[in-house]
Amino acid sequence: MARRFAIQRGRFSMLAAVTLGSFALIAVPATAAHAEVFFDEGGCVVQQVTDGAPAGGSQCAGVDFGGVSMGQAAFMGANLAGANLSGSKLQAANFTGANIEGADFTDAQIEGADFTDSGILPGTITAEAADASGAPIEFAPVVPAGLTAGDCMIVDVPVASGTVFPVGDSGMVCKFSSSNGTALAVVKIQVTPHPEQTEAPTPLFTDEPGQAPTATSTRQPADWGLIAAVGGGAVVVLALGVAAMVISRRRPVAATGDDDVAEPDDDDAPKAPGL
Repeated sequence: MARRFAIQRGRFSMLAAVTLGSFALIAVPATAAHAEVFFDEGGCVVQQVTDGAPAGGSQCAGVDFGGVSMGQAAFMGANLAGANLSGSKLQAANFTGANIEGADFTDAQIEGADFTDSGILPGTITAEAADASGAPIEFAPVVPAGLTAGDCMIVDVPVASGTVFPVGDSGMVCKFSSSNGTALAVVKIQVTPHPEQTEAPTPLFTDEPGQAPTATSTRQPADWGLIAAVGGGAVVVLALGVAAMVISRRRPVAATGDDDVAEPDDDDAPKAPGL
């Protein structure tokens, strides 16, 4: 009896071991397939974008990634200052918010990589409108070694530094290239309206300080155009009046017996008295 019990116990132990081993074989590949870690050393952890960047960003300053294959790597918020990325495969890698100052991308494959707000260009540029047309926006890409700045575009139209952007939010996409592909960065432009003038306008005429208002203090400003027009009209009226007076002086008058008074011509029609 004891022998039979020992045999059964042995069979049960073997079955349990086989079962646990099977679960282990299933669980290990599932864990490995969940996240692909490209680099894990100290505080520098680089994994795929699909798994997200480590909390707080990877601390990879000065790390040598030369020649490492890291397609779709999650570098969001990472510190890559002075890191060596030359010759690395970085297709579709995300560098949003990363610090890449002094990093080396020589011969790196960056096709489809995102460098938004990584220090090459600011993620957002804010300006106050100079007038109703908007505000001129100045920008200058700062590219690390191995990258070359390309055009910034809005719907396939090139945008140069100093272009006037309208009031409101706009966006442009800037391109960068290496010897192995082209990457991009998105820049948001925010132009706020020009503030309304709050100071009261200066009146055209004001009373002298310390003097009581007088009747002349409320006069409207002289309209020199109107004065010129009225003056011109007065001259015309005066000229017409002088001409009328001259004409009336030349008309004949009744004989008074004086030799120096002109006699009317026989051909002149009789004049009414008093004319």
